[in-house]
Amino acid sequence: MRLRTRLGALTTCRGVLLAMGIALAMASTTLAAPPTQEPPAEEIVVTAADDGQEIELGEGKLLVVRLQANPSTGYGWQMAEPGHELILRQAGVVEFEPESDLLGAPGTQILRFESVREGDSTLMLEYRRPWEAELAPDGTFRLQVRAQGPFTGPQPSHAASTLPDRPASLDLQAAQDLPPAFNWCDLGGCTPVKDQGQCGSCWAFATVGPLELNVLIREGLEEDISEQYLVSCNTEQWGCRGGWWAHDYHAWEVPPGEEGAGGVREASFPYSARDESCAPPHPHEYQIQSWRFVGEEWGIAPDVDIKRAIYEHGPVATSVCVNSAFQSYTSGVFGGPGCTLVNHGVVLVGWDDDQGDAGVWYVRNSWGPGWGEAGYMRIAYGVSNVGFGANYVTYVPSRCYSLATGVVPDGGGSITLDPTPNCHGDQYEPGTEVHLTVKESSGWHFVSWSGAATGEGRAASIVVDSHKSATAHFQADLCVPWLALPLGFGVCWGHRWRRSRPD
Repeated sequence: MRLRTRLGALTTCRGVLLAMGIALAMASTTLAAPPTQEPPAEEIVVTAADDGQEIELGEGKLLVVRLQANPSTGYGWQMAEPGHELILRQAGVVEFEPESDLLGAPGTQILRFESVREGDSTLMLEYRRPWEAELAPDGTFRLQVRAQGPFTGPQPSHAASTLPDRPASLDLQAAQDLPPAFNWCDLGGCTPVKDQGQCGSCWAFATVGPLELNVLIREGLEEDISEQYLVSCNTEQWGCRGGWWAHDYHAWEVPPGEEGAGGVREASFPYSARDESCAPPHPHEYQIQSWRFVGEEWGIAPDVDIKRAIYEHGPVATSVCVNSAFQSYTSGVFGGPGCTLVNHGVVLVGWDDDQGDAGVWYVRNSWGPGWGEAGYMRIAYGVSNVGFGANYVTYVPSRCYSLATGVVPDGGGSITLDPTPNCHGDQYEPGTEVHLTVKESSGWHFVSWSGAATGEGRAASIVVDSHKSATAHFQADLCVPWLALPLGFGVCWGHRWRRSRPD
């Protein structure tokens, strides 16, 4: 599936499809009758602009704090240690409103507080990762709160409503040939856990994960493959403010200025945790044959299908909903409280049907080895919509490289290669020098090369030392320009003429 084409419809329909997918995934859950609703409390809303201000919070009122955050990075706003005399308490669950439906998108974190007794208090919030308590917070927010009574009775806690998690599903007949527990890490198939930092690039880490781990599993090579290449060189405007699955760039998609498709080594494009320019070209060392979703792109496949994909194709990329409880995970089986709107990309490396109430997935995160169980989590099936949009790659080990060629426009001419591919899979042995020659179709003339081949000559040579591509550009011989420009340029039916050379 071509991502650039798909994204034309993504902006307008993805949010609707996402909601439909989640609704269908949870269709088998029987919802309990809703409890009696309390009358809504009067809200006092504050934002970052109110930092350091003094406010009065009367009985029965809610203080609502709205601050910018990105839960996909592991960072979030949390209360500093309260004083001995508790005057404020947090009400309900922390909510998050993303600025877009991309994985890793930032947005607004919403925290609610209520007063429990009369008096003055300082509300201090810190923006940090829960497991990095020894580090200084990356940001702070402070309010001076005067709680006013008379506080005549017990104060209700206004909890935000949440949707139930999708129940786990298991086709016992289809799972008969799968082990009850399996983990690629136990078989030596996991490379060191990485840290995305404060960049919302989880989508890139979840894209690189299946390729990098397949290289280790299939070839025994522990490679560090670049996430920054995807962040900086994709043409969908994805980056530190979110993205989606980018496997096409490891298969066939060639960004402008690059000489081929495929994974780039970390040493060739180190991770910087920020949006920086692509600065092509880069050597492309590892290439997948294809990739596909386990089930529907906008839904959750049956657990047995995800297990089979992990077992047969290696670790699987998936999205999950991250909230403050997810961020605060330290060990054990995570069973919630969960959430439903997926906002983070992770990799599933295995499962165990005998852990928890009904089984767990082994999740490989991108928040460094200090989070969770050395960077991993055991999450119960169905919690926080884990498995939504699960997908896998097909990787075939090869010591050879591909040389893809094309002509623009189609029919303008053809390209011959000498020698022809000399390695399996229509590829070349590393270091092979390939000579390319164009042949023009009747009514067309050759203009120039792009990609790994350069210049305006009809012949070019390429040393195939990584995955590369070359494109020959042609132009029609007979064409009457509809617009003449100075300096010898003209535009002809959508093509720019070459500048005429003096005799």
